Amino acid sequence: MIVLLHGWSDRSESFKPLVRELGKLGLHDIVPIYLGDYVSMDDDVTFDDIVQAMQAAWKKAGLPTSPRSVDVIVHSTGALVIRHWMTARYKPETNPVRRLLMLAPANFGSHLAHKGVSFLGRIVKGFKSDRLFHTGAKILRGLELASPYSWELARKDRFQPEARWYGPGRVLTTVLVGTDGYGGISAAANTNGSDGTVLVSTANLDPAFVRFDFATTPSQPQMVMLDVNGRTAFCRIPKENHASIACKDDGPKHPATLQLIRQALQVDDAGFEAHCQALATLNAQHRRAEQGKAYTQGYQNMVIYVEDDHGRPVRDYFVEVFAKQAGKDAVDDRLTGIVQREVMASVHVNQVDSAFRSLKMNCDVLHDKLIRGMRPLYLSITAHPEIRDTGSVGYSTLAYNDIGSIRIDVNELGRIFSGDRTLFVQLVIKRMQAESLVRFTQAAMT
Repeated sequence: MIVLLHGWSDRSESFKPLVRELGKLGLHDIVPIYLGDYVSMDDDVTFDDIVQAMQAAWKKAGLPTSPRSVDVIVHSTGALVIRHWMTARYKPETNPVRRLLMLAPANFGSHLAHKGVSFLGRIVKGFKSDRLFHTGAKILRGLELASPYSWELARKDRFQPEARWYGPGRVLTTVLVGTDGYGGISAAANTNGSDGTVLVSTANLDPAFVRFDFATTPSQPQMVMLDVNGRTAFCRIPKENHASIACKDDGPKHPATLQLIRQALQVDDAGFEAHCQALATLNAQHRRAEQGKAYTQGYQNMVIYVEDDHGRPVRDYFVEVFAKQAGKDAVDDRLTGIVQREVMASVHVNQVDSAFRSLKMNCDVLHDKLIRGMRPLYLSITAHPEIRDTGSVGYSTLAYNDIGSIRIDVNELGRIFSGDRTLFVQLVIKRMQAESLVRFTQAAMT
């Protein structure tokens, strides 16, 4: 049995072309889930609401609930819905999903989610919502780049050491995403490294996590890196955009797309590792073929969250990524300029919580200009309030002798900066208090 789950602002009937193609592939028993054609465009609806409605719809339809009994296809925001539903309602060993095919998923956000009502209505959807000028405000908060929602969801299903959700014996997940944008007026939604609606890097469900500790020993900050728990398959597909990869808008456009869909819905536990390797090889081929084009280069979604040593968010800060002169402690202005202008393609401050930021990093340029030249990178942070200004509390981050910089050696650069992927970065800095903040004086004896 295959369950189809649409995404933000979509309608279940838009899957009809995909259903027809699945029939031609010999895949039958297609059971769509109808959450309501307007549900994600209602400003009052939350992901919790959708998950609860999905659970009710699942039971009402009499769908199987035994472990690994159902295959699921999701498109776009449907990826967040299914991941939220699985982690909120089940355990890895009781989850009813066996195979999960994600088409252009917004696993770690969309560059369009923070756009205003007028842009989303005119450029993206033409105000086709049943509630005029509603765009699903609460859903879009979760879809925004560097959202606290997607950070917490990743912690649940990708970075819990004791809970493996994906891979053989669990959910056999395949992510397919296009690398082409929209045409016509909708082209205003395009941005480098995207399919028009989601970034290739935010679609990939295999992120990484790194923690930089500037608090324990500020002059010698430490780095710890974690890989995901479990395994998923991933492939970028040229010529496909956000709609065509799901057989909409006269798609699919690439001759391999339907065959990859078939493979994702037929793979078993024994063949899953080979499936992942085959898609990784194909993905590398596609990347090499598209590397010379700025639009399709390998970008990384670098999500930064800053907190102090008390676990409180730090919302006013500036992160610097720079290079130093060879053999010296001085900044290399030329290489640092390349990092700032060409590698760091864009910065987005999350509108819900400014402690979260998304940096889109061009890893192809980084590799060509720094890694091949055997030059390390450095990372430092400046935060407000500055204790020298307040005289009471704050951070001491203005001078390099106050807080150190993280040196990322050349052999680590490729591990940390990897195209077509999301990297979660947690920075911890020390919050300081002046001695005069609290005082005790001994009372005079009379």
